[in-house]
Amino acid sequence: MNESFSKVYLKALLDGFESLTLDLPVIGDVADRVAGRLLAGGRLLLASVRPGFASEGHIRGGGLMLLEEWTPTTSLSPDDTVIFGWSDSGQEKELELLQLLRESGALIIGIGPAPGAWTGVDALAAADLLSTSWTPPAAATLPFGGEAYPLTSLQNLVMLWVLTGEIVSALSRSGQMPAMYQSVLVHGARERNGRLGASRFHETHDVPAIPSGQLGVSYLKAINGILHALIDEETISIDTAAKLCAQVLKAGRVVYAGMISHFPMHQNGAPGDPLHMQRLAPLDAESPSVPELETKLQQGDLFFFLGYYRRPVAAYRAARQAGAFIVEVITGDGSDDGNGLQPDHIIRPRWPFGDALISVPRYDVEILPSSGIVQAAIYWAVLGSIAQALAETNP
Repeated sequence: MNESFSKVYLKALLDGFESLTLDLPVIGDVADRVAGRLLAGGRLLLASVRPGFASEGHIRGGGLMLLEEWTPTTSLSPDDTVIFGWSDSGQEKELELLQLLRESGALIIGIGPAPGAWTGVDALAAADLLSTSWTPPAAATLPFGGEAYPLTSLQNLVMLWVLTGEIVSALSRSGQMPAMYQSVLVHGARERNGRLGASRFHETHDVPAIPSGQLGVSYLKAINGILHALIDEETISIDTAAKLCAQVLKAGRVVYAGMISHFPMHQNGAPGDPLHMQRLAPLDAESPSVPELETKLQQGDLFFFLGYYRRPVAAYRAARQAGAFIVEVITGDGSDDGNGLQPDHIIRPRWPFGDALISVPRYDVEILPSSGIVQAAIYWAVLGSIAQALAETNP
C-alpha cells in the first residue's frame, strides 16, 4: 500500500523546515541589520499580496509588539524596514507590490521561495533576500495541481519566526528587549499586554545578551518536534477524517469549515486549494456563528472545526441538531465538556497551550508561536488526503 498523503505532505514540510538550519547565519546577519535600524528609531512592517503572511505576524501571541502591518495607506520612510513575503503565486501582483515598496526608500527584506527566473526579486540585494533552495517534492503537491503554495507558504512563516527570534537576540546584545505579546488565552495575558501598551522596548529588563542563532535553532527544533508528533501520532486521524469528508462529498453534501484567525483562515481558496470545503464566516473569538450554522448545515453535511483551544459547544449542538458530522482540530485537553457533544473525529495539533514555544532567559513570557503553521499544515494535509480518498473511489 502506498504511503498516505498526510505522511508524504508532513514529511515534505519537515524536510523543508530542517533545511533552514543551514540558513541561520544569513538570517542572523539580516536580523543584525534590522535590529540596528529599530534601535535608531525605524519601524518594522510586514507586507504581502496575500493577507495571511502579514496576519500571522501582526498582533500575535509570541510576536513583536512593535511590528506593524503595511497597507496601501501606509507612509514609509528610508528609516523603516519592510519584511516582504511572497509565495511565487500571482507574480505580477507580487512584483507590483515589491516595486511600490522599493520606491519608498525603506529597506525591503524578502522572504519567499528562491527567485529563480522571477525578474524583480533580483532587484533586491542578495543580502536582503531570505530564500531557500528547498523545492517541495512532486508527490506533496500533486493533490494541489502541482501548486507549491501549500508548502512554501508555511516555509515562509517558519522563516519569519526564526528571523523574529534572531531580531530579539540581536537587540538583546545591544541591551534592549523588545516588548512581546502573550497569547490572550493565558490567564492575565490581556492585562499584561495592556500594561505594555504601545511600548516598543521594555524600559527595564533582565534579559542577558543572547548569542546569534540560539533562538532560531530552538524554534526550528521545537516546530520540527511538533511535526514529528503529527507524523507519528495524528496521520491516522487525519486520514480517517479525510475519508469521512470524501464520503460526505460523494453523497452530494457539503463540508463547511470554521477556520481560526491569523494565517489559517486565509488558506481556503488560496493557490492550490481544491475547494473541497466551504469556509464559514471568520470565527467570533473561538466559535463560529451559530445562526450561520443553523442556516447552512443540512442532514449529511460535515462541520470541520479548525479552532484554537476551546470546544465550541453551541456550534456543535447546532451541527448535531442539523444531522451533520463533526471533525475537530483543537489543542484542548481532550476532556468532556459535560454536554456529551463529542465530535466524530478529533485531530490533535500537538502545539502547547499558550502557543509560543521558546523561553527567553529571564523574560516573563515565551515567544515565537506555532499554531498558525501547524493548523494550516493540518488543513492542507486533510485537503490532500480528501483528494487521495476521492481518487481511490473513482479510479
